[in-house]
Amino acid sequence: MVKKIIISYFNSIAATLQTSKVQEVILINKTYQVNDIYLGIVHKIFSSINAAFINLGQDSKSGFIHMSDIKTLKRGQKFFSINDFLSINQIILVQVVKEPTFHKGPRLTSNIHLHGKYVVLLPLCNIVLISNHIYDDNERIHLYSLAVLIKPQLMGLIIKSCAQGVAESLILQDLDLLIQQWSFIQKKVLVNSIPCLIYKDEDLVKKVMRDSYDKSIKKIIVDSVDALKLVYYYLKKWSYISTSINTKVQLYDKHLCILDKFYIKHTIKQLLRPKVNLLYGGYIFIENYEALTVIDVNSGSFNKLYNSKETILRINFYAAIEIAYQLKARNINGVVIIDFIDMYSQRDQLKLLEHFNKLLIHDDCSPQVVQLSELGLLELTRRRKSQSLREIFDLSNLKSINYSNFFFNDDLYYKLFFNISDEDLKNQFFLNKSIRSLFFSKQFKLCKILKNKFIISYNPLFNKYFSFIDCTNLLCFFYPMANYLLPLFFYYKLTSLQIIDDR
Repeated sequence: MVKKIIISYFNSIAATLQTSKVQEVILINKTYQVNDIYLGIVHKIFSSINAAFINLGQDSKSGFIHMSDIKTLKRGQKFFSINDFLSINQIILVQVVKEPTFHKGPRLTSNIHLHGKYVVLLPLCNIVLISNHIYDDNERIHLYSLAVLIKPQLMGLIIKSCAQGVAESLILQDLDLLIQQWSFIQKKVLVNSIPCLIYKDEDLVKKVMRDSYDKSIKKIIVDSVDALKLVYYYLKKWSYISTSINTKVQLYDKHLCILDKFYIKHTIKQLLRPKVNLLYGGYIFIENYEALTVIDVNSGSFNKLYNSKETILRINFYAAIEIAYQLKARNINGVVIIDFIDMYSQRDQLKLLEHFNKLLIHDDCSPQVVQLSELGLLELTRRRKSQSLREIFDLSNLKSINYSNFFFNDDLYYKLFFNISDEDLKNQFFLNKSIRSLFFSKQFKLCKILKNKFIISYNPLFNKYFSFIDCTNLLCFFYPMANYLLPLFFYYKLTSLQIIDDR
């Protein structure tokens, strides 16, 4: 099966494909994202649940931290209350381990993890761990011995599964970069005001190549020359350029948006719909709540077999395949309850459980099947990391979404959420879109020359991405990934800028 990675650098979105089917959608969250590191202040302490809320200085949502997630410098001592660790207005260095939901802030830990390609550095935890996905005992012993030898003093180290079969020099180089990163974070803590963001993964290409790329990927397609250079850089850095690795890197330079070419937009719209059709006429219905997802399996017009018992088992098998895909593609997390069609044979129930567990093995978020209840309900849990597609795109919680955090081409949000009723929010959405996504497929024939003018903008987004020069009487767009000249009068009509004559 051919595996691909599609990276739309202009739209800040990537996707992994297997046999032309989208398996995972990857986004850069501009607010709270897993692995972000903050210097926060303890805002509230709840002794009854041994937890505290941390002010991170980003928005109204404070981060949540439990006593079990707090690392202390007082090693070997036992503490029974969070008051032994924290006090109001105390400064604390924390990291996001779970992204926020609609009504809850991010989940935090003070046990910092710095992720590399092959290893994870734990600066505040003296431990050595090996990934459970490394099954070869000889390889586990070899990597554990190596980790003990190279581990910095009083720091911890986790060896990732992709480190097996890799030269020791590459692992050492990866560890050295993480040690430098930790040194930089310590210095930044000393010079920054509080609360503030200390570290963030903002490079989409780096995130994709580090977390999603492996040797089974046959092709990487990008829509930017700069992204192409970054892909080659990380491939070379992590020694993925060799005769034994058959990965092709391709630049997509066609007029049609890369998200449309590979049906990524279409897939996202399909994944946001509650009803999913199965083979031969059956379907499943997915309903999402705060921390609970209910999936109902229906036979529909399925009449493939004459044996009703065999028919029910076949429908449930098809549903299990689709549910395993939907859990990963939609990034559904929390408690999931699946109402399969009732099976009275215990043998058929065991067959279904065995089949479903095999399908869940390749899910990185480790879904755990709890039980098949007496009512025929299958219960499972899926670990939460990043936000689900519903949390990112669902407009039923429109006011909690910051549209300026997403930069999609061709009005992706508008096409996905055509049922927007609030005109003000719609206007705000268009104004907050990144300017780089508005002009790639547009052509202009008229340029209005304005001499001796200067422009004042009160929107910080425009000041960040634009510079206004008078020598050419055009609006010059400066961005590290592109440099485009745009007609000034068009942009004036699009935005709320003031043009002032200095004569």
